[in-house]
Amino acid sequence: MIAIYKGERGEKKVSRIADRAFANTTAVPIKNLCLPWPDGRTAQIDELVIADSGIYVIEVKNYKGWIFGNESNQYWTQVLFTGIRGESIKNRLYNPIRQNNSHIYCIKKNLKGYKGPIHSLIVFSDEAEFKDVTVNSSGVYVLYQSNLRRVMHEIDSAYKGSLSEEEIVDIRGKLLLATSGADSANHTVKVKQQIAEKKERIENGLCPRCGSPLVVRTAKKGQNAGSQFLGCSRYPDCRYKRNID
Repeated sequence: MIAIYKGERGEKKVSRIADRAFANTTAVPIKNLCLPWPDGRTAQIDELVIADSGIYVIEVKNYKGWIFGNESNQYWTQVLFTGIRGESIKNRLYNPIRQNNSHIYCIKKNLKGYKGPIHSLIVFSDEAEFKDVTVNSSGVYVLYQSNLRRVMHEIDSAYKGSLSEEEIVDIRGKLLLATSGADSANHTVKVKQQIAEKKERIENGLCPRCGSPLVVRTAKKGQNAGSQFLGCSRYPDCRYKRNID
């Protein structure tokens, strides 16, 4: 519950920054946009802004600690330090660039024929610290929350005039029309179902990611060498693991 609250608080703060970045302009912000995929799935976008400089697709990551990853990785790593000895805890997160790319692809599917610029912004909390994060693709930005307004202004200056006021209104109408068939309530229900399925797999001794049996393994190196944990039997194809309670 605390994590959910912090995530919502981070999204609201980013939303306020994005709104202020385009104050007194024809830009149109849309929050928590839920768009349909052809197969019935939905894509939920934290924040989207339609401006004359293009469409800004913003993914909010309210993480703290060290962040490692590049756009070609499937997963990134978060490192947290706890305790007086500075022990580290490593967590995996799905590559947010890939995640936002899927959102952009879904937007294009719903805006058939759109050829204007789309800007992908991955916004991390200022409590995070990028240690080895590399981005090579144009139009993709991984940044701290405190830099969001400046980066949006820079993008706006470079692409200003790409869309007319009529096009902005048309894009907004098409997206809102599409989202009427994929409301956030349905998205929430599906996410809760996925969480319940994962819990059920764990209770039955199965990997929550792929459904294969979990097996007891022994760490061979590192500070946990010799300790046992549960790992997926499909390793190395599936690298899920968790501590034994």
